[in-house]
Amino acid sequence: MVDIDSAISITLDAASDERADRFLAGLIGISRTRMQRNIERQNVLLNGTVLAKNSFSRFRAGDIIEAEIEPLEELSLAPEAIPLNIIFENSQFLIIDKPAGLVVHPAPGHPRGTLMNGVMHHLGATAGDGIRPGLVHRIDKDTSGLLVIARSSDAFEELAALFAAHDIVRSYTALVWGHFTEKKGTVRTGHARDPKNRLRFYPSKNSGRMAVTHYEVAEEYALATRLTLRLETGRTHQIRMHMRHLGHPVVNDELYEGVRRTGRPTLDKVLGGAPRQMLHARELGFVLNGKEWLFKSPIPADMEEVNAALKAA
Repeated sequence: MVDIDSAISITLDAASDERADRFLAGLIGISRTRMQRNIERQNVLLNGTVLAKNSFSRFRAGDIIEAEIEPLEELSLAPEAIPLNIIFENSQFLIIDKPAGLVVHPAPGHPRGTLMNGVMHHLGATAGDGIRPGLVHRIDKDTSGLLVIARSSDAFEELAALFAAHDIVRSYTALVWGHFTEKKGTVRTGHARDPKNRLRFYPSKNSGRMAVTHYEVAEEYALATRLTLRLETGRTHQIRMHMRHLGHPVVNDELYEGVRRTGRPTLDKVLGGAPRQMLHARELGFVLNGKEWLFKSPIPADMEEVNAALKAA
């Protein structure tokens, strides 16, 4: 899954008849092979429509290119001594419980101080020495929870294939505003960048890739609900976008209209002291080399505090 820092939106200022993979690779600044892979995985949109593989589409001035570029299979990063909560490690992969506020990978605006810089330091690597952990998926900066990092090319390829096939257990806990009529359900929408706010995504009807989220009510409070959610697909901001679409934005999610004042002083004080969306990646599971793995992360303290305040309100 790609963080917003790796989601690209470009409005073309000139036309081109060049083949799509070649043209876009040069435009974005990545290899043609990497661009081809992202087109094949439906990560690239032209004016809101998934770009077809082997496309020879004519590009026109004013066209909007949107892409969620998957991370490189191999990374060479400067190591930094950044504390990491590594809950499991073997020769194939690491499982890291990421705190809210930590960016996963260097990107414009976040050149250093990321989780991947810390992984390089943990592995005793130096930039360019051939040790290249593989970033299989991402979670947003202000979402907490579990990530898997591949330690070998073979493990990366296997894990990436599992994610692409949606053959992964990915469960989240979220605190959202309001109540649900149906105690469990599935949200299935298109997924495209919001034309009214290019930093977020919206459930497009006729464009974008498919996004599917399953939800179940875990507990109801006077003003909010605690949900358990399972991702079938893993699009950027998928849960956050889907909850806003249902009219139940994630508590404290500023980008998706989840910041509210309730008029209840104790609750508002707690909410004001926890400036991030109340979303946590709590379970991550997969089968690798014939062995089943399932990892769990406890709800972090800041989210527990908000949960308790909502429960008491």
